[in-house]
Amino acid sequence: MGNLARACSLVALCAVVSSAGGPARAGGDANDRVWVERFQPAASTDIEGDPQMVPGGFTVAIASWNAITPRGSSLELTLRARVGGRWTRWYVMGLWSSNRLAGKRRSLAGQQDTEGKVDTDTLTLRAPADAFQIGVNLQDSADGRSPSIDLLAVATSLGVPPGARADIQKFAWGTDLHVPERTQRVPASPDAVGGGGDAWCSPASVSMVMAYWARDAAHPEWDVDVPAAADGTYDPVYDGTGNWPFNVAFAAEHGLGGYVRQYSNLADLEQLIARAIPVIASLSAKSGELQGAPYDKTDGHLLVVRGFTSAGDVIVNDPYAAPGEIRRIYKRDQFAHVWLDGSGGTVYLIAPPKTIWEITN
Repeated sequence: MGNLARACSLVALCAVVSSAGGPARAGGDANDRVWVERFQPAASTDIEGDPQMVPGGFTVAIASWNAITPRGSSLELTLRARVGGRWTRWYVMGLWSSNRLAGKRRSLAGQQDTEGKVDTDTLTLRAPADAFQIGVNLQDSADGRSPSIDLLAVATSLGVPPGARADIQKFAWGTDLHVPERTQRVPASPDAVGGGGDAWCSPASVSMVMAYWARDAAHPEWDVDVPAAADGTYDPVYDGTGNWPFNVAFAAEHGLGGYVRQYSNLADLEQLIARAIPVIASLSAKSGELQGAPYDKTDGHLLVVRGFTSAGDVIVNDPYAAPGEIRRIYKRDQFAHVWLDGSGGTVYLIAPPKTIWEITN
């Protein structure tokens, strides 16, 4: 079902957004933030961003991006933090290319020093920082084709569980989006990348959401099957398909947009469902904590939240189920527990770029 427990220390995020050349804006809980920058037109040269202050500080950060990397081109995303008035080293948060076989798509192992460490895609600091700075190095293909960046995002938190919040707004109770149902347990995948279909919960969820938007927006090129999504998100260093920003980057390579972030309330997801936006959510469950699931327990799993019943229970497409059994209903309090306590409320937001920017603002 995928090993996503490595990033479960992240907490709920609020938005800090900016467009290139414009001021940042903040909202929500000052302890937990996501900074987003959009580039119009897309940036095709190296980037060294301005230092970004994080009110309340942070000890955990994860970066994600939307880019186009023509065959043979790639990008390297780096991040550093300011701790006690001093900047850390530049940590590599990911090397990305749309072409897995070129060897330019991977995380970087062994990044650990006295100030922090990077676990696949997540920077964890030993002491709180008050600012970060992001950098992007773009590498052209051998025949001169250049990559380009459309969006950068950095989610920051203090690495503590989200606080309890009431969630009785009922924004989308009685709404069920018709998200195509796909299983991660593809029969032909036992010897495929990252452990095969039994570990493909993340790309299977991405495939479902991409198919939803392909139909909704009449863009058939956005619809990719589960094996293709797995191949397009595989990280050979992590040896899996659960690298969070890689999954968002894969969707962006096909024309969609998005980023990784977190929420601290089911009402946040209800607002998205009310706007006809399905959400990919991460959870972790101990034995018996999620009744009706096609597994007894999981250290880390991703699925698609597609709606809410009239009583407020959560309607999902769970890719671990067999075809015909993927749409399921989980009790509201149980889902909230395994999502918020299990992953800190982590989600992928994936939608057409215009929609992503509308919900970010």
